[in-house]
Amino acid sequence: MQMKLNDSGEKITSEEIRSFEQVFSIVLPEDYKSFLEESNGGMPDGDYVFEFFDEVTERINHSVIQEFFILNTNEDGSYNDLKNNCMNLWNDEALGKSDIPFALDPGGNYLCLSLNSDDYGTVYLCNHEYEDADTGYLVKSKVADSFSKFLESLSLDAD
Repeated sequence: MQMKLNDSGEKITSEEIRSFEQVFSIVLPEDYKSFLEESNGGMPDGDYVFEFFDEVTERINHSVIQEFFILNTNEDGSYNDLKNNCMNLWNDEALGKSDIPFALDPGGNYLCLSLNSDDYGTVYLCNHEYEDADTGYLVKSKVADSFSKFLESLSLDAD
């Protein structure tokens, strides 16, 4: 399914993505970099639903993509800026530096990509209301094994 995105960011290049990676000393998954080059974030045209096993409620749950963050090449500090969200969540110690927030759901929860070696590229929903007792970071619920699989799992809500 091809998802149409509104209010996407300016077109960016692989060099601009590489610059972002160098600033934060990270390497983003290739499928996510391709997504940034093709669309650079934005708001889905329609409600795209995904399912996951919710670690908080310990049952299958679902949510909707509200917005994919934009990789801005300027330092505008807007709420939907990828760099701004990384910095804020890392500085607040809500996420570890191996988690990259790439989107929001309507409830204010973050969708994140893991950069850990044991689950590199895995997509998690990070619940903004609950902290992991061991790490102090937001509780993470696995959504998909990769960004590509995450996009493939999205379904347009008919309601």
